[in-house]
Amino acid sequence: MADAEIADTPRRELASNLTLDILQTVKTSQSQHGLRHGDHVRYRQYCTRRLARLYKALKFGHGRGRYQKKALEAATVTDERHLLIPLMAAERAWSYAMELKRDAGDEPPKRAHMIRRLKKATIHAAELVSLCSQVGSARTALEAEAYSSYMFGSFLTEQEQDWDRALAKFQRARKAFEQLARVGGPDQAELCRERLEELEPNLRYCTYKRGSGDGGGSAGVMDEEDLAALKGEGAADDERLKAVLAEESERTLDTFAVTVWRGHEIPIRNRAARACIANAVTQLAKLESPLLMSAERGLGIFDKAFMAYNDARQHLRDELAVVSSARGGESDSTSRLAEIKLADRALAVVLSERTIERNKFLVSSANAKLLGEIKLEKGEKATRPEDLVHLFNTLLHNYEELAESGPEVLRGVAGAEGLEEQIRMDCMLEQALLQAQRAAALAKVHLSAGSHVEAAVLFARAAEHAARVQNHVSGSPEFAAAAGRIQVEARKSRCLAVADGTAALVARQKGLRTGFASVSLQEGPASGGQQVVHYLMDHLGQYTSAVLGKGANKVHISPIPPRMTTVGVRPILLDVAGEEISYPDLSGRARVKKATTLRNLFSFGKR
Repeated sequence: MADAEIADTPRRELASNLTLDILQTVKTSQSQHGLRHGDHVRYRQYCTRRLARLYKALKFGHGRGRYQKKALEAATVTDERHLLIPLMAAERAWSYAMELKRDAGDEPPKRAHMIRRLKKATIHAAELVSLCSQVGSARTALEAEAYSSYMFGSFLTEQEQDWDRALAKFQRARKAFEQLARVGGPDQAELCRERLEELEPNLRYCTYKRGSGDGGGSAGVMDEEDLAALKGEGAADDERLKAVLAEESERTLDTFAVTVWRGHEIPIRNRAARACIANAVTQLAKLESPLLMSAERGLGIFDKAFMAYNDARQHLRDELAVVSSARGGESDSTSRLAEIKLADRALAVVLSERTIERNKFLVSSANAKLLGEIKLEKGEKATRPEDLVHLFNTLLHNYEELAESGPEVLRGVAGAEGLEEQIRMDCMLEQALLQAQRAAALAKVHLSAGSHVEAAVLFARAAEHAARVQNHVSGSPEFAAAAGRIQVEARKSRCLAVADGTAALVARQKGLRTGFASVSLQEGPASGGQQVVHYLMDHLGQYTSAVLGKGANKVHISPIPPRMTTVGVRPILLDVAGEEISYPDLSGRARVKKATTLRNLFSFGKR
């Protein structure tokens, strides 16, 4: 009867793709509960308490009163917390073994107890691997494999009987950690790098003991994966890595199935376009501060991201052409066309925003170079304020394009009626800030050229733009803080420009007064500390060597510029009385030549 009831009970489907960050969980637990200071007792007590909490939360009890062990099977696992039970049990056994190892010394009973505890940890780790391979994701299964291999290798090392198998387990753990470092983010890669550093001494020790023949023969039979790891072959590991990579790629594509812009989701069904977007986001995640990353490297990352976004737009356009040619007036095709066009416009706006981020990155890098926060590399061209002016002009043009194309994306989207004016207002405020920064950069250009008056006027204009932004900003503290900072800097720079200009004007007037005071037509005698200079043009009648002379005896040819000499001024004749004088008639004294007709005839050709 009982068998019939069991047969009639429907079998529960196994859970799938359960995710648990095993390595990160272990690291966090160890660092926060005693192992940072080497306190294995405190960590073992924490593992015991956490196991009790897991049993109670998951209602996974072991009988009432008398203890009755309850096996954890794959059909029972419905939550990621079920996978924590074998993990915490393995950690508790391992911490107890490390505690016994510290206190054992030369006592064989304690050492035997320590080895039994390590063996218990390997049993729980193997149970974790079995569960993760059935109900966990590929990445979780790979992490469980790495954890179990490391635990088993530690047990065999302490047992000192099977060095070949211990080396194979450590090599499998190393291969798994290397694969996990490739599929995770920066935190995952750093965690795997730390694990690999812990593995290296164990690998070297096992290799040494295996070569020396110490510890007897093989105490156990190695499976195919251990033999492959010992020989350096990893076909199964490669297949496991491909599965993890495929899973991560699928997860990434599912993440970018929707593009969020201004709080509104825009669906993207094209898988090729989603892959390109994921690639672009991955590239942009590599960006760092301009103080830590060179401008050339940052530009390279932005260029790769822009190429990925353009490829995504091209995939959408290709799909748009296919759908347009295949539609026959159905409503589904019409909605699909509208969806593709919306996604294309959204990607265009996202590309504009990334272009603005690229230009702002260049502005930050140029400012850091001007302030001396970044040292110029050998052969690198020095940054000038003119370069900043050009970048600010480019940013102003980018915001003009964004103000035109941004509202078009959200037009027709439900719940986005009031965002069009908000987008235009944000672009206007950004343009006002950029105008203030451009005026300040242009003022620095005039200041470097010595035009202090123009620089002071431009700094005042920059402060006016920043004050206008502060007056219009109400609910954005970021804009207000940026405008206030620009306004303060502009006012300080204006005061400095006025002070420098005044000092330069006073120095110039003082130089003019000193120069005019020293102008004289007479040569004064040499003062006590000055040497008399002899010129060759002043002593043309004397022979003086112009080759061997030095110091006071050195002969100069002529003073440059020439000396000022007195010049006789001609008298000024003002003919103002000529009109009042009556001159005598002198026509009678004038000689008149008489010419005949014949003489005029022969002299005609000479005229």
